[in-house]
Amino acid sequence: MQVIRNGFLSLLAFGALTLESHAQNLVASLECDFPLASTGDWNMAASTLQYYIDTTRGWRVNEDSFSFDGPASITVGGTDHAASLSITISRQSGKATKTLSSEGKPLAVSGECRKMESSGRRF
Repeated sequence: MQVIRNGFLSLLAFGALTLESHAQNLVASLECDFPLASTGDWNMAASTLQYYIDTTRGWRVNEDSFSFDGPASITVGGTDHAASLSITISRQSGKATKTLSSEGKPLAVSGECRKMESSGRRF
């Protein structure tokens, strides 16, 4: 269960029961808004993205942030490129930083996150 107080994110751990076992997984569902970002090499469209902070899928949960580092695929000029994606979301402010890097060209954008409505994906 996730709680938002006065625009600040805090996360309460909850146990997610699986059919195979009674494993505990930490899952939060956040919606993040990012503005348009560009460099001389490429750009990123403004977007609203949904992130499911699931520790079994590579997300790390620290006392003050959620973070993810992993591979991604991007399209630049109609061509697909391998990229690396880094996301850090502050648990105190809800501020997020997303960085895509491809062929030595990084592009970073800052945004804001909030709890998704309960009508979103179920866990």
